[in-house]
Amino acid sequence: MIAMPESSHLRDSQLFGGQWATDEMRAWFTEPSRVRSWLGIVGAIAAAQADIGAVPRPVADEIERVCATLRPDLAEVALRNRSTGHSTTGLLEVVRAAVSTAASGFVGLGLTVQDISDTWTALTIQRTADLLERDLRSLLALLGEGVARYESAPMVGRTHGQPGAPTTFGFKLAQWGAELERHLARLKEGRTRWETVQLGGSVGCMAFWGDRSPALAAALAARMGLGVPLLPWGSSRDCVAEFGQLSVLVSATTAKIGNEVYELQRPEISELQESWRADQIGSVTMPHKQNPERSEHLVTLGRLIRSYASVLTEAAVVEHERDGRAWKAEWVALPDLCCSLTRATSLCVELMSGLVVDQERMRANVLGFGGLVLSEHALRIIAEGSGVEAASRAVRRAASRVRAGTQPSLVAALADAAEPALDAATIERLADLDHAAIGARTLAHSWRVGLDDRIDASGARW
Repeated sequence: MIAMPESSHLRDSQLFGGQWATDEMRAWFTEPSRVRSWLGIVGAIAAAQADIGAVPRPVADEIERVCATLRPDLAEVALRNRSTGHSTTGLLEVVRAAVSTAASGFVGLGLTVQDISDTWTALTIQRTADLLERDLRSLLALLGEGVARYESAPMVGRTHGQPGAPTTFGFKLAQWGAELERHLARLKEGRTRWETVQLGGSVGCMAFWGDRSPALAAALAARMGLGVPLLPWGSSRDCVAEFGQLSVLVSATTAKIGNEVYELQRPEISELQESWRADQIGSVTMPHKQNPERSEHLVTLGRLIRSYASVLTEAAVVEHERDGRAWKAEWVALPDLCCSLTRATSLCVELMSGLVVDQERMRANVLGFGGLVLSEHALRIIAEGSGVEAASRAVRRAASRVRAGTQPSLVAALADAAEPALDAATIERLADLDHAAIGARTLAHSWRVGLDDRIDASGARW
């Protein structure tokens, strides 16, 4: 017998595995879990064959019952696979040895390894999508609550890495939420294509079953809780690749959120802070450190997901009716992608659940540097009476005096300027920070209204 080594994959590490996979997703990809899934598919196919009258019902019942309870010696299965050079022969041989002589000849009738493994791929996407949908809904609920709390909280809007004009933290949250809403809609729409059985047989056209092929595919789909594809997809990997691209988009948003939190909790900005436990350690040599572990790890996971998705895209280039170079690459990339994706979304939920928001520092940063971020607000107000060109010149002159240190703030410089002469009411409007961010507040509020109804509308899988 072959001694099976312990897993060398980082996601299975007792020390570090929690960083790279959730317990729920990791459990799906263990060897025993995969084998149970494959056995379940073999049993379901036998039952589906009986449903259309192709296999005697007692025989199918026996195969299905054995597949549901069999816990094969994985070392024995591995030895048979290696001796035959085939990736599923060992498993099917073990099943045949466990059933009666009358049933053994019907185990795996007309099946290929790809029928089993691809149907498992569809189940894998289904399981991942369930977890992904749950996390997206949790994030949208958290962001909706955040928008309600911070839609009027002014902060610096930054462009090209520099202070630009006032926005609100609620608007920033709403933008993140709008992206996640679109991902949820994409997920719902795509699941009808991705979560389908694969039953193609030798060259993908179900030749073994002839004109009973559509009925068999429908019977198997009903038993597996999957959809029926328009055609077998053994040589068409676009749906798997498409799921990979959705994963890229979702992880791009979670990485964007992580990167933003990472930047905004720098001490010189200090507007946000990850939650921090009293026993948490940021550095063994610099005891004062509170490193942004969650937010920076979201960026790391996003990079990995993009690399895994590229392998799934490469696998869409298939030669003729079957090409193991394509779908066997998915066996490596898809589990890593699913684990990284669901860890990213669950980690983002953790981050947003404990996020500490410093509204006072946000307001102070808007008013810092002489309140220069109010320049657009000032331009708009002054342009009402002077036109945009004259207003632009006046605001630029005032800003230059603030930078030169001859005026303490933009509003003070404009109030002291001879041209244009501004009355007290106009000067008061220039200093109204809440009014400067009214557009952001209005848009954030409009996104939040009806959010629950929109999320509910994204519910049904098919």
